[in-house]
Amino acid sequence: MEKTKIINICDRIVLFSIYATVFFLPISNALIETFSIMAIVFYAIKKILQYRDVQISPVGFAVLVYFIICGFSIFISSNPEISLNAFIGKVAQNILFFFVVAETLNTERRVKNLLYILFFSASVVGVDGIYQHFTHKDFIRHRPYYDIPRIHASFANSNGLACYLQIVSFFVLVSLFIKLRFKLFKILFAALFVLLVICLVLTSSRGGLYAFISGILFMGIWIRTIMISFLALGIIIVSLSYFSWFKQRPDGFFAFLGGGDTDRRQMWYAARMMFKSSPWVGVGLGTFMFNFRKFTDGVYPQGVPYAHNCYLQIADETGIIGLAVFLSILVLFFWSGIKRINSGQKTFFWYILLASLAAVFGYCVQMAVDVIFYSLDLGILFWLLLGLGVAAMERVKLEGVK
Repeated sequence: MEKTKIINICDRIVLFSIYATVFFLPISNALIETFSIMAIVFYAIKKILQYRDVQISPVGFAVLVYFIICGFSIFISSNPEISLNAFIGKVAQNILFFFVVAETLNTERRVKNLLYILFFSASVVGVDGIYQHFTHKDFIRHRPYYDIPRIHASFANSNGLACYLQIVSFFVLVSLFIKLRFKLFKILFAALFVLLVICLVLTSSRGGLYAFISGILFMGIWIRTIMISFLALGIIIVSLSYFSWFKQRPDGFFAFLGGGDTDRRQMWYAARMMFKSSPWVGVGLGTFMFNFRKFTDGVYPQGVPYAHNCYLQIADETGIIGLAVFLSILVLFFWSGIKRINSGQKTFFWYILLASLAAVFGYCVQMAVDVIFYSLDLGILFWLLLGLGVAAMERVKLEGVK
């Protein structure tokens, strides 16, 4: 009885820690680290006391292989100390958190509570974004305003805020199709969705808008109402971007497609040269910034950057092998998820799985032009989405068996 009681207490602490991590995602990196580590520690205690075999999904197996590849990268790194710190401080923590989320969010009540917390936190961020648009001040973290007409709220930059907004918007949107006990909730969710989209536009983040439109079109394959409504909205956003929202971005909405940003062209040139120097195993986990200056064509005028293409940076640091394994995680996630979507009934977890797939899809689109995978808050958000999607897959599978 004492052992069972301790296991239950650990489980509650793990669940609370996940909720707290979600709530503080846009607010405090220190608290994100504290609560995510707390979730991992108490999850480990719970599993030791239960003494059960851990069931690993195909996605989870691919994640484990990626974990091993990143660990191996330490030993062949151009700077083993940096690689070790990156492995312990980011990769290990994020991947372990993925497994915690995938197993812990196993009931409808738990996921609903997670969504309510996520929506409340996003509401505060949305209000902060509107407040910043008019006052040029952020009331959450008091970050400095960058004297450009783009909001960033509590995030370090506008692209980070855009990533967060487009991901939350998918879960808010599917909530409009889920049967809820109180109709007032749907009105509140609709208002929140409008708020998030307005703030997304005010970020003027091309990567964020690419991601949002991509995720909406993805969801529209299975929910026709979304497809019809947002095809029109997407056309309006792209059209108006030339006349209003992107006046401060003279290179235009589609600049990335033509390599429109000079800084990014220089970053990508250095990244390609770095990849060619060690294509199979890379220069070492977390060492892109350490090696960047060696591969620049002339003098780079800014500080040492990230690659602004997460796939290219993964290839630089862990080689073709590391990138291939990472992409296999995504392929298995989408293959398994779409299989469940096509075979399952439209239950609560069906909608959660669809939102998770759309969110990861949008995230993957933005990864091609931004650094979101390498920031603490948005990096752990990726693994949270992946874990939630895997948990939803299992529930949809069980519902199909019934």
